[in-house]
Amino acid sequence: MRTTLLRAGSLAGVTVAVLAGSAGVAAADDAVTGSAFGASATVSLLPGVLTESKGITVETGELAKSSSTGPASASVADVPLKGLVTAKAISSSVMDGEGSVAAKASVAEVTLPLLAAAAGRVPTIRLISARCGSADGHVVGSSDIAGVNLGRLGTLPAATSPNQKLGIPGVAEVIVNEQVQRYDGTLEVTALHIKLLGGKTTEALGSGDVKLSSVTCGPSKERAPQAPPKPTGPGQVVVVPAGAPQTGDGSLAAEH
Repeated sequence: MRTTLLRAGSLAGVTVAVLAGSAGVAAADDAVTGSAFGASATVSLLPGVLTESKGITVETGELAKSSSTGPASASVADVPLKGLVTAKAISSSVMDGEGSVAAKASVAEVTLPLLAAAAGRVPTIRLISARCGSADGHVVGSSDIAGVNLGRLGTLPAATSPNQKLGIPGVAEVIVNEQVQRYDGTLEVTALHIKLLGGKTTEALGSGDVKLSSVTCGPSKERAPQAPPKPTGPGQVVVVPAGAPQTGDGSLAAEH
């Protein structure tokens, strides 16, 4: 199986082409599967991180989850995520074809109170989304992030390669466009993954993970590789800083 990694702006068209090209080819036992969710959090916070009260433990499960086995789509409005993250809306969807699948997840109008102490302000992101598609042994994936303001955690270049990392050593790590390819060729794309590192520094926040916009697409079973291929091609995330004009091929504008 050949895995193709593409820029976010071109993913939608390629996914459609891949899905159409595989119609009528795959047998029933050659099915592909996909899944998606908008947000999840499993975090243990130290006292005083969000409030002056005692430390808390939060486990939300996967919110707005969809999959090939159903439901095909899901959404949640005005998500507080226990004070760790706020979002105006999160959603996901999975579209199955004959021997093909496409998955998408998005989170809109995000604030990250969880990282306020580390960032020197409450970080904000207007849109976070991830997509993947699989058919005929080909798997593609990408992320879009718009209106980004992460404070002193750092800034992202306009063209960001997969698994770009920002943060404060021993305190928190922010992974943008996280891409994990499993041994069977399945590709998992998480647009934004926050890791609290559980360090013992004076700025320590706690430990755990928050994932925003995550999708997974598997290759056809008959074509799944025995070992993951090396990623090829350019980085495939579009990052638009807060206040910047929309430019490019219009893929971000199409999200609204």
